[in-house]
Amino acid sequence: MAHLMNLAVIGLGKLGLPLAALLATSGNFVKGFDLSASQRETISTGHFEFTEPRLNELLDASHETLEVCDSISHAVEGASVIFVIVPTPSTESGEFSNEHVLSAVREIGKAISKSNSPVVVDVVSTVMPNSCQNEIRVALEESSSRKIGKTLGLCYNPEFIALGSVIHDMEYPDMHLIGESSEWAGDLVEQALKTITRRDVPVRRMNLTEAELVKIAVNNFVTMKIAYANMLFQVAATLENIDVDIVTSAIGLDSRIGSKYLRAAAPYGGPCFPRDTRALSSLFTSIGLSDSLSNSTDLANENHIKFISRIIQEKVSSGARIGLAGISYKTGTTVIDESPGIAIAKLLLQNDYEVIYWDDEQATCESENLPLGRRDTMQELIVDSDFIVISRPLKDPISFVESLKFNDREYLDLWRQF
Repeated sequence: MAHLMNLAVIGLGKLGLPLAALLATSGNFVKGFDLSASQRETISTGHFEFTEPRLNELLDASHETLEVCDSISHAVEGASVIFVIVPTPSTESGEFSNEHVLSAVREIGKAISKSNSPVVVDVVSTVMPNSCQNEIRVALEESSSRKIGKTLGLCYNPEFIALGSVIHDMEYPDMHLIGESSEWAGDLVEQALKTITRRDVPVRRMNLTEAELVKIAVNNFVTMKIAYANMLFQVAATLENIDVDIVTSAIGLDSRIGSKYLRAAAPYGGPCFPRDTRALSSLFTSIGLSDSLSNSTDLANENHIKFISRIIQEKVSSGARIGLAGISYKTGTTVIDESPGIAIAKLLLQNDYEVIYWDDEQATCESENLPLGRRDTMQELIVDSDFIVISRPLKDPISFVESLKFNDREYLDLWRQF
């Protein structure tokens, strides 16, 4: 059976594995590699129970077209596009570290050094502007003994996705963003991406550094919008006779603004928004510019956590037991990175409250090393709490509020679901 393209995915994590599975079930043959031997074994043996929606189904359907390899050299052999999706952790300054990207790129370079076949290395991991054009390009050229040009391409192609809807977001993106070293390289990446989309998608192609800036700038603009809506939340909570939802819904009708991400509620969190905002601040300061706007967004988000904590403290005295409903950073995932619920819990603990939690996504916070008591059921949380805080939308809010009313519990629903 002929395949549309031979592709490689380096890094089979929360983003890389869904991408590999989608590519493999869309007519391509895909080889993947991950540094984690246990992850490779889990995928290869089929003994997986991933929480990302539809991922297990796609992996089941791709057992003949997705090969998990034990080395990068095996994975990239014969590939026309090599997607690099490895972690780029934030440093103390807020910028992203390219350590893992560079390590992967050097291994890729070694593997393709004896071939002159056209191949594109496509960096999907979020990196700082000028990373691809400078140190990543240098690492690829030195390790491969080849120059970026007619047969070796370098692209930057970040995804705009959210955990809990990764596969849907890849199938129905707002756009494909491609930074390219040359037109033919961008053509190959665009060709691969078109195999997984389920509608016509606008494509924006530009140089590598422009695309790197677009990625973090988009997320910072969204966080500014969230922070602005939450500022209105604070105004409405402080003054009388203001329904913040009426206010934001009217503001969102202005075509210059729009309603997306204008819901006044919990602070923003997760693995992307906070760190991309800080990365933009780091970029500004590193090139001698003021980071006042991006830094103010980050500060406003921190202040919103404090404001919510004060609301709770005004409603119930210290020493009380506060129940948190939902500690994952959003519905549809167990990820707790920069979770608003956990951020609120930390402030409450500092003010001598006891905090317990229940999560309808089965998220846990053992990794945070916090003295939070876990409850296995919604009913246990409600019965054992003096006051309830609903920190993110629940999957079944109706059942929750019915139980709240039955047990005569006061609560604060940051998302006003009922």
